[in-house]
Amino acid sequence: MKRIISLFLIIERSLFVTQNVVSRLLVIGNGFDLKCDLKSKFEDYYNSKVDMVKTLGKMNAEFNDPSTNTEILQADVLYIAGFSRNFGNLNDNIKINFNDNNISFWDFYFYFHKEKLNNWADVEYFLNNLLTINSHKTHPELDLEKSLDMIVRFKYLRPRLSIEKSFVEEFDELKENFTADHETLVLLFVLLNNLKYDIEKHSERYLYDFLFDELNKFEKSFNDYLIALQDEKYKEKSQQLLKELSHNECYNLLSFNYTTPCTNDSSCNITQNIHGRLEDHPIIGIDSKSIGPNSPIFRFTKTYRIMTLASEKRDKLLPQNVKNIVFYGHSLAPADYSYFQSIFDYYSIYDNDVTLVFYYSIYDESKEQEIKRAQFNSVSKLMSEYGTTFHNEKGENLMHKMLLEGRLILKNLE
Repeated sequence: MKRIISLFLIIERSLFVTQNVVSRLLVIGNGFDLKCDLKSKFEDYYNSKVDMVKTLGKMNAEFNDPSTNTEILQADVLYIAGFSRNFGNLNDNIKINFNDNNISFWDFYFYFHKEKLNNWADVEYFLNNLLTINSHKTHPELDLEKSLDMIVRFKYLRPRLSIEKSFVEEFDELKENFTADHETLVLLFVLLNNLKYDIEKHSERYLYDFLFDELNKFEKSFNDYLIALQDEKYKEKSQQLLKELSHNECYNLLSFNYTTPCTNDSSCNITQNIHGRLEDHPIIGIDSKSIGPNSPIFRFTKTYRIMTLASEKRDKLLPQNVKNIVFYGHSLAPADYSYFQSIFDYYSIYDNDVTLVFYYSIYDESKEQEIKRAQFNSVSKLMSEYGTTFHNEKGENLMHKMLLEGRLILKNLE
């Protein structure tokens, strides 16, 4: 009798384990939260900052006024740095101290480009664009560090112009070559005038320390905004949406959001917020591809920042028995390619029986075809980019192979 009971218990346990084998990996982005009616878009954040937006709106109007030409901006920037001026008056019109008004450099920078920022992937793009501008061929003038270096050299040379003729020649050459790029001049103005950047302390390290601290301020502000949004309605809707995506299978959840969806059911095994949670410190970063660990901007990469968050051992997120990798609400932007490539490598998606399912939602009926086309293009770019890592003909036919085998699916989530 004891043997029968023991055998029954063993069978029962094995059945329980089998039923709870993780067969799905869910990957979610901000579109998931938007589907749960959470106002987590870039523009939602700014809409909640009424006083800040008034200030930034006024400044943008001044900077974009036709009368604010390059010469005026140059004169104002150099005036802030300690030089005399014959014209220019922006300093008098825009005396706002950002430090007293909880406005960060990145609040201004992203707002300055707000017409081009449709989602958080665009925010990461512009962050990357500013930090890696030295290698950006289409807009080489935008180089804050170089311009600040020149201002420092100006300040050194000016009191020495009467000492040596070569100083005069160098001074004139620097002045002639000083940036005429409108955006660079605007950012220099904001750094020196509104953020009180100490030009006397300027160095490569000081600049990137400063910009990194400003990014932490922006993240903290956005964190506080999101915390206030999570409520019981969000928990209910997020739990229901996860059930739809999981098809009642046991799953692990990889979230690119800072929020914590409700996973109070036996189907969810492990949840991980790759970019930090609201309870900790959310991070915004750039892809580490082509950025070496000795670069001054390496600390802005997601790789570095995730490493700093990894203070303790985590459960293994990528289970061995996954049959479906399901994406929803993620823009599939290049900034996150490194993560996806690591996942695809781990599961050897070319050879193994793993299906990729990319869900999307038609949030505007009048844009149905546009939404479908954008989703297809995003998936195609991701798969094509991953194909280049094979360095052989396999990479070229990866997408076609998976389509023929029914392992690459794009599906509308009603």
